[in-house]
Amino acid sequence: GKAIDQKLLKKYILYARECVRPQLANIDMDKLAQLYADLRRQSETSGGVPIAVRHIESVMRMAEASARMHLREAVREQDVDLAIKVMLESFMQAQKISVRRTLQKAFRKYVSYGEESNELLMHTLQRLVREAMSYQQLRYGRVRDVVEVMKEDLEAKARELGLHSLTTFFNSELFRRYGMEVDHAKGVILKRFA
Repeated sequence: GKAIDQKLLKKYILYARECVRPQLANIDMDKLAQLYADLRRQSETSGGVPIAVRHIESVMRMAEASARMHLREAVREQDVDLAIKVMLESFMQAQKISVRRTLQKAFRKYVSYGEESNELLMHTLQRLVREAMSYQQLRYGRVRDVVEVMKEDLEAKARELGLHSLTTFFNSELFRRYGMEVDHAKGVILKRFA
């Protein structure tokens, strides 16, 4: 790609620093609490660097910085996921090699969001869609043009898989390619066949 003009980049950074104040709203606090608990437990059992609340505070500041960099007024789940990944990678690199391998296995669910997780979520969602289609066939004698899956059903399955946020999945190319839509207000995922 083309390099950004230095004057424009300076203006962008200045604008982001002075005018953008992203708010931490609607983020998955349970995921952060679970991360903190997992970090404390692993730190105590492996004899690694002790974990304090300041580590989670740094995740929140990095999430805000990511949102600010994108000129957003609110922190999104993808900002939190990125901040968690950066913090965990940094934390793991500071450990002894033997401890690092254990931590990489233990925290894979937080670090490996992306295509691999999206594929797994799509497979799970397709199974839920098939179940909903079977229900429609039994109840109405046919499958309707639109099949709805409760968003909370997919969220529960995702938690079983160790995945805490579906935001990246809902915004993915894979989700769109399979013709899925999410209606957050109704709390449903739609698959249209017409």
